[in-house]
Amino acid sequence: MKQQTSWYQTVFPGSRGAAIATLSALGLVGAIAHSAPAQESLSNSSIQFTETTVVEFEIVDTHGYYQSTVGIVNLKTGQKTPLFVEKQGFDAPTSSVAGRDDTNTNADFKGTVEGGTIVNGAGEASNLIKYTFEAGTPYALYLDSVDPRTKQARVSVVSTNVNAASFAGSLTAGESGNLIKWDDAGLPRPGKDSDFDDFAIIAGGFTLESCPIKPQ
Repeated sequence: MKQQTSWYQTVFPGSRGAAIATLSALGLVGAIAHSAPAQESLSNSSIQFTETTVVEFEIVDTHGYYQSTVGIVNLKTGQKTPLFVEKQGFDAPTSSVAGRDDTNTNADFKGTVEGGTIVNGAGEASNLIKYTFEAGTPYALYLDSVDPRTKQARVSVVSTNVNAASFAGSLTAGESGNLIKWDDAGLPRPGKDSDFDDFAIIAGGFTLESCPIKPQ
């Protein structure tokens, strides 16, 4: 899925870099990159790193009729930063499939970057984006969902809600990374389908070795 490259390429984009790295709090020039800090897995707990940490995220696909945005929320300030945005609800209309996980299939209103549904948080038609988690700051992921017909808000949930987001894997689990999947209903209710395929992304994927940054 990813090709491992240097930490320098991760911090200074231009090629598809490695998926996780830490930055020295003293600045980039002359700093040393380290392996990922102790928290190797994202989970339904708040996300917090002991060192400022860059994580690369990749979109898998989306499913379902509704139009959503997934991103990072700073739990101290409430500031939201989008990672991936559905510009429309889906690539092409298909039959709805309630209660079934259709990740990596074409069923149930699939959305992709290639099909024109999804852009990254920078507005680019790209499956990848990086985010810098500041040391000692608590974060969570969020999902905001609207009805594409009316553009009216449906639900806004955070990943600390176990009924909204499912986590599997580790930031340093080779190519597999940490798979994060969402159910855009977000709250318990009678008959809730809980298929966790409405928005699927991957975080991380490589452990980086120590590597000095070359001054420019």
